[in-house]
Amino acid sequence: MTTQTTAPRPRGSLRISGLAYAALILVLFFGTIQIAQYAGLWSVSGKLTPDGAALQLSGADPAEVKGWMTIESVVDAYHVDRAALYARFAIPAETPPSAALKDLEAVAPDFSVTALREWLIEQAAP
Repeated sequence: MTTQTTAPRPRGSLRISGLAYAALILVLFFGTIQIAQYAGLWSVSGKLTPDGAALQLSGADPAEVKGWMTIESVVDAYHVDRAALYARFAIPAETPPSAALKDLEAVAPDFSVTALREWLIEQAAP
């Protein structure tokens, strides 16, 4: 029976436990993301263009309508009548134009952002 001996560690080498190493990797990964977000170099909200400017509706493509946008921004960009929009989706009259589209789904059962996009295409058709 032979016994094996491990080779001695080189002098000056650093020994890190597996748990500490995993924590270090996670801190570096998420820290890099946080620093990039604070510096304005990383945005995942869809509210900013790649240049960092606020996203504005062009009124040309209904596919750019997002749930975080307001009723007012859609009405202004696509030149549709607010009363017609409220009537089409049975949106309560007391709903302010500053309401986010995603919040309308709770108060108007016929409303969805997808249905709004389809309605905007119909409104644009000659």
